[in-house]
Amino acid sequence: MGYAETIVLDVRIAQVPQVVSVVTGRPGVAVWVSEIGVLNRVVLFRTADSYAELLDGRPDLLSVLPEDALLSIDVTAWRVISPLLPAGQHGSIYEWRCYELKVGQVGDVEEAFAAAVPHRLELSPLLCGMISIEGRPRLVHIWPYADMNARFDVRAQAVASGVWPPKIGKGLVAMENAVLIPASGSAWR
Repeated sequence: MGYAETIVLDVRIAQVPQVVSVVTGRPGVAVWVSEIGVLNRVVLFRTADSYAELLDGRPDLLSVLPEDALLSIDVTAWRVISPLLPAGQHGSIYEWRCYELKVGQVGDVEEAFAAAVPHRLELSPLLCGMISIEGRPRLVHIWPYADMNARFDVRAQAVASGVWPPKIGKGLVAMENAVLIPASGSAWR
């Protein structure tokens, strides 16, 4: 299914526009800004056919970042474990759900996630689901929505019908959720 990379930038107050301006418009790079969750955060997302291809493109993207505007950088490569929406217009908001996994639970969590996704896709599209291949074991899934009302409606339907969330709770250490807004010119918007 391919590979993806996220670069999560925690940015100094009032420096988000500067950071967004140097990374937006790059082919194949999504640029999202946190609206709900950790504030002053910019999330970059890109895909590749191989892990080596991700590594080849990483220095180019990191070299343009204004170091004086950044508080921290978290770079992670991922193995895509679901269908992947191509770059383009998919929604005005993106929901980022990240789960830190217990050591030794990646396989069980991935299996449960894969079993639940087809039923969940009947309600709304998934940008992608991913398992980390660098750093601590994590699962991320990213959902595009037209707006927050659509997100609330779909989430309520999914939970009420029992198709979501996947049965992965025993394999989790921590959970994080954020609502991201695509920057103008982002590859996924």
